[in-house]
Amino acid sequence: MGTNQDYKNRALADLEGNWGTAAIITLVLALITGVPGQFLGMTFDTVTGMGISSAWNLLCLPMTWGYMVLFLSLTRKEAFKIEGLFDGYKDFVRVFLAQLLIGIACFVGFLCLIVPGFILWLMFSMTNFILKDDAGLSSIDAMKKSAEMMSGHKMELFWLFLSFIGWFILCFLTLGIGFLFLIPYMQTAQAHFYEDLKAEKRGINPSF
Repeated sequence: MGTNQDYKNRALADLEGNWGTAAIITLVLALITGVPGQFLGMTFDTVTGMGISSAWNLLCLPMTWGYMVLFLSLTRKEAFKIEGLFDGYKDFVRVFLAQLLIGIACFVGFLCLIVPGFILWLMFSMTNFILKDDAGLSSIDAMKKSAEMMSGHKMELFWLFLSFIGWFILCFLTLGIGFLFLIPYMQTAQAHFYEDLKAEKRGINPSF
């Protein structure tokens, strides 16, 4: 496994010449997943609005998967286009179920004194990449494989994300505009983390 700085440097190298596309894709995702749900939620009474907004958020789950695996494609020098945002709908059942189950597990975990939520989030953090790489794997099996891959590596990923804290502060100072660039930076670094993790596990167990 590499160092935090190594993953950051590799992410920066991949994003060179792709920052504009990455920012546009991030903005489009934010607009599609956020604005319609908020608008629909405000149009109706509180209960109905919350229900419609929640339904919209659920419908957008495959899009968040598409966003994440786009940056895996970027690290592999594959197509990096906005259309990739919608690839999750081509495999709707597996992608949706995985996103939903992870969301529920992490939500319950955060209710249990917060720390379990972070642990579960880190445990299942590779699920989306695994679903991308193995089209024959079920959602549950992908989550199990992610948990197995992350065994002994959760703190490494946690420290990688924590190393971006300074950039988070700067993004707030830009009224959030900086997140259009920070989130792609972090996602690309995580994709490289996955690639190294997969290579390490394959060296121990060829089934990976």
